[in-house]
Amino acid sequence: MAVYITGYTLIALVVAFVVFVELVGHKIICKHSPRIQSIFGHPLLMYSLRRIGSALISILLAITATFFLIRFKVEAGDGTEFCQQVISNWSKMNETIRMAQCVSIKAELGITDNWFVDLFTYFFNILPFPKTVCLSSYSVEVINGEVSYITSVSDCRVTLMNLGRIFFIEGDVGKYVSDVIIERMGISFQVGIIAVVVEIALGYPAGILMAKYKDGIFDKIGKTYIISIDAIPGVAYYYIWMVILCTLIGLPRTYEEGNFLTMLAPALTMGFTGMAGIALWVRRFMLDEFNSDYVKFARAKGLSENRILYTHVLRNAIVPLVRSIPSAILGALLGTFYLEKIYGIPGIGGLLVVANAKSDFYALQGIIIVSALISILSYLLGDIVTAIVDPRVSFTNE
Repeated sequence: MAVYITGYTLIALVVAFVVFVELVGHKIICKHSPRIQSIFGHPLLMYSLRRIGSALISILLAITATFFLIRFKVEAGDGTEFCQQVISNWSKMNETIRMAQCVSIKAELGITDNWFVDLFTYFFNILPFPKTVCLSSYSVEVINGEVSYITSVSDCRVTLMNLGRIFFIEGDVGKYVSDVIIERMGISFQVGIIAVVVEIALGYPAGILMAKYKDGIFDKIGKTYIISIDAIPGVAYYYIWMVILCTLIGLPRTYEEGNFLTMLAPALTMGFTGMAGIALWVRRFMLDEFNSDYVKFARAKGLSENRILYTHVLRNAIVPLVRSIPSAILGALLGTFYLEKIYGIPGIGGLLVVANAKSDFYALQGIIIVSALISILSYLLGDIVTAIVDPRVSFTNE
């Protein structure tokens, strides 16, 4: 009961806060209180709330589209093709048991004859309302030609979001989708965050040096590397780095949980790939700034090239790029399918592909929801970071 009270209280507070901000922002209330207006009527705060609201609507539409596409797939043909794929001994069953098993599996997946009821049920499960969920399983018994469905319940918990459970993915059958996603995201993040550090630590300095010594040796080497990444297919490029890092240098090729060395090869492969894009854009933005009027004026005043570069040019050129840092960090949670496949990393990168191949629909929808939420947060944090580093963006209404 305490969880329900706490959950609904938090929901009420969030709704009250959003309504209060909108009323203050439109100066319906507290219009004669400058301090409240400066805090709760701040344009960035109102923009963020509206951005979140519109993004959540987009997520609900995406979930709805995915939901109905899945049901069309399940009901394709005579409605039993899906059951034939997931029931291994389908051909050995008689017709009565076949249909009973098919109905049982669809019931476990939340699929009934009324698609709209199923959709609203799914929305209730994923929306942040306190609820008690249990792992339910259905079995079928046929006695004297009569079909009986037996339901068993286990592992009940109180939660805000219920993404369902895993049905067909080997090694995770019976687990909550949320538990599997969190577990795999943690593994992907360990590798991904190392890659983000590598690409930022190498990409920005490389781009600065390429711009500073335009058409020099370092710039030519850098452009050759960037072009080679664009020219070589991604998978082939990953294998090239695997040969260099694992065969020539001797780093472990297969991932082992808790072994930091086994994370280096995939992380460095990802980092060396990502640094090329950063270096390219840093170089491009800096060269654009070098041709600006304020740079010519600074040179006319006799400022040194290094001071112009690091004090003026870099500060302005870096603004369009820093907004990508939050998305890079949060994107590390989602992993990369090909790298995880090559190095045997049990992360979330391949979970979406496996879920689709295995027709594990709860897992499929859960990954889409989590990915969409991370994307929303990435864009929002990118806007906030841009507002912080860009001197042209003010936090005041004045």
